[in-house]
Amino acid sequence: MTTLLAFSGSLRKDSFNTRVLRALPALAPAGTQIALFDISDLPMYNQDLDGETVPEIVAALRAAIAEADGVIIAGPEYSGSYSGATKNLIDWASRPFMAGPIIGKTSMVIATTPGPGGGKNVLPATSGLLQALGGKVVAQVGAAAIHEKFAADSDTIIDEEFAQQLREGLAAF
Repeated sequence: MTTLLAFSGSLRKDSFNTRVLRALPALAPAGTQIALFDISDLPMYNQDLDGETVPEIVAALRAAIAEADGVIIAGPEYSGSYSGATKNLIDWASRPFMAGPIIGKTSMVIATTPGPGGGKNVLPATSGLLQALGGKVVAQVGAAAIHEKFAADSDTIIDEEFAQQLREGLAAF
């Protein structure tokens, strides 16, 4: 059984990136389990909070990443790079310095946008950050016009090309 932990770098309630993550279990190979970890209550990284005891959500985050075989980060492109939520997640998960649970972890990066860019800047930016932490990025999947790739009023992906890219990324774990 392969266990993957998925994070959305968008905190928006109806985020397209979060919807993609909710669609992944239906696309995953047999024997792959995907759990979505909500980071909306994760405090901004502050070394003063990162001592002997850490906020409960930070302890849960670190434990969940440590137990997972890999991580999936789906996020929007803000100002040509990853969102503050994505960076904050990685900051908490990479501590203690270069010994945090995301260090060396295998990952997949997804970026979607309703516009034409398809996350072309955020994919290499997020992947580069994860690789700088010793991780292996097995797939980078971007999608423009994401609002057209879902069935109406559901989290089902109907764009076969996009669905196939996600399947291949999941299989790469």
